[in-house]
Amino acid sequence: MSQNLTRVIVTTDMEVDDMNSLVHLALYLNVLDVQAVVYTASQYHFLGDGVHTLGEVNPHWRTKGVRSYTWDVVPHEPDPEAGSLMEYRPFPKGWIESLWSNEYAQAWPQLQANAAAAGEPSFPTPAQMIERTYMGNAAFEGDVREETPGSRVIANAIMDDDPRALWLLSWGGMNTIVRALMSIAEQWQNTPEWPAVQQRVHQKVRVMGVADGVGQDNSWLDHGREIFPELVFWRVPYRYGGYIDAKTAQPDTLPLFKAPWPEQNLTQGNGPLMARYMLYGDGRVYENEPERFQFGKHARLDWGLEGMPAMQFERGDFMAEGDSMTYIPLLPFGLRGIDDPDFDTLLGRMFHDGRPDADAPTVFAAISTPADDNPNPYLRAYQEDFAARAQWCAHDPAACSHPAHIVEVVADRSAVAGERVALAATIVDPDDKGFDAHWDVAVDPSSYAGAQDLSLWQKCTPDTTFVVPADARPGDRFALTLTVQTRAERPCSRYAQVAITVA
Repeated sequence: MSQNLTRVIVTTDMEVDDMNSLVHLALYLNVLDVQAVVYTASQYHFLGDGVHTLGEVNPHWRTKGVRSYTWDVVPHEPDPEAGSLMEYRPFPKGWIESLWSNEYAQAWPQLQANAAAAGEPSFPTPAQMIERTYMGNAAFEGDVREETPGSRVIANAIMDDDPRALWLLSWGGMNTIVRALMSIAEQWQNTPEWPAVQQRVHQKVRVMGVADGVGQDNSWLDHGREIFPELVFWRVPYRYGGYIDAKTAQPDTLPLFKAPWPEQNLTQGNGPLMARYMLYGDGRVYENEPERFQFGKHARLDWGLEGMPAMQFERGDFMAEGDSMTYIPLLPFGLRGIDDPDFDTLLGRMFHDGRPDADAPTVFAAISTPADDNPNPYLRAYQEDFAARAQWCAHDPAACSHPAHIVEVVADRSAVAGERVALAATIVDPDDKGFDAHWDVAVDPSSYAGAQDLSLWQKCTPDTTFVVPADARPGDRFALTLTVQTRAERPCSRYAQVAITVA
């Protein structure tokens, strides 16, 4: 079954928000093929090797060093004195393996039972996840000195015979990924096969989590770009999981990031796995972190950046998942954007970093914004799904919500202006508690000039008709989205998308 799932490798510097992202990802491990989770370094966290300093290993660092937590106003440029660091805010060793062997292992039987009740694939076992966890290049920011178990597993996945795209999710520095690419180049660069190897990497590998060619280090620019210049970095326009979401999430979803919702729906009563999920002011102390970053103690966010005042949060507010936006777009909720950038993902339409095409959103402000100021139409439903899924960790299927599945939907088709197009879908509801279904026009993926005017069109039934506007021109495209939401205390939503092109 895993052969049908999207193939993923995670690299993480185990920042506090990464820990939350990993707990969250654990709830969806059965619908993605997570083949490895790899510790890496970044400008924010590195372990050291007990011998060298950062400057000896990497003269081109980004870290702000001790300034980041001792200066009232922290400069934007790197700390020139950071080259003397032998370690920096080192993350807890074995944190990921401990999560798999303890909290995930305790949740696993109920996760399995709920996956079966939902008609979804099985969750990987705790032992399988431990086997898939590797140490990468974690000694120093930008450290690419030598191969590591983590870099080797990435290189092997790139070069294996699996035909699926390989999504490399960068939650920390790019250096372990770059080391894998360097190893491939070292093996093949001076052989006749090198052009074919380059083409293979460019076509197979998709990186998420890097903006403007820079991850949380300079390793791609320093070492990677010259050997694989056409590697594509993918981005989405809508954020998820920022440190200030409890104050600035879009209006329709803001209550789902503010206390007491995260405690009531995520961390309380859902077993030890969700109890590990961290919220502002929850009393947790983060290992090896200075006082400024102890958000569990003081619930205060103060980056020390000029022009960004400190913020005080309520106890129990959503804290952060800074890296979940790399995998949320890949989740199989029925949106087609992962396979076709002309369609949506849960976080908007994907585009290429640095090379957006004419139709892709280049900046947040360029995206069509509905009048109600809730630009991402899927955000609230996704947060509700997260809550439903959290219950799976500690409750029997009879007490939990499971998504309805759209098992069949009408195919894409062409039509002429003014034509009535029949829409139909077959839906299976495993909980048999009922669902609501409606069709609407996805504004941003539609190319019809008056698409915004169609944003109010909605048909609240799976089987209905859509009338192509009389002024539609040949080549215009309408992206119609079917939303199916279960009638439950914790509703689950799934989607199907159909394209109608004017002939």
